[in-house]
Amino acid sequence: MLKEVNHRVQNSLQLVSAFLRLQARSANDSQSKLHLDEAQKRLTAVALVHRRLYQDESIEVIDLSRYLEDLCHEMKSSMDADWAEHIEVNLAPILVATERAVNIGLILTELIINANKYAYGGKPGPLAIDLEQHRTSLRLIVSDRGIGKSAGSSAGHGFGSRMLSAIVDRLGGHVDEEDNRPGLRTIVTAPI
Repeated sequence: MLKEVNHRVQNSLQLVSAFLRLQARSANDSQSKLHLDEAQKRLTAVALVHRRLYQDESIEVIDLSRYLEDLCHEMKSSMDADWAEHIEVNLAPILVATERAVNIGLILTELIINANKYAYGGKPGPLAIDLEQHRTSLRLIVSDRGIGKSAGSSAGHGFGSRMLSAIVDRLGGHVDEEDNRPGLRTIVTAPI
């Protein structure tokens, strides 16, 4: 019964995602197109968990590395082809509660969107995504070799950044940003 519900939710999420993609393509101004595209990517992150739930035996826990690998694949296919070849993924297998996986997927989606927008001025460049386990905590690390975060930057004040902070708080975690010389290294640490 629960698998059937998850299957229906997955189908509904995919339908809404397709509508957002179509609406973004037909948007007249670039700002609306950008917002619709970002919303579609966030929805894809949630839809992937439901797909994974439908395929896996367990619905309480999920292999975060497999989920994030799928999410990165989906993100690559929705980005410019030049971007896709620059994304390097190194993920340790970590079992987490399904609800936590959804939140971590949204965090990763937001960090990829931010790198896409700010790191290289909209152009493609190297992006490393790592997932590590340290005792009872996980660390999600997204590193670019772009311009870094300057004091006058508008990055960090928009909807996506506020959403990211709220999700990390809900997970009981924290975000650290480091100078990657060049670029930015964002580390999200949270309990498993």
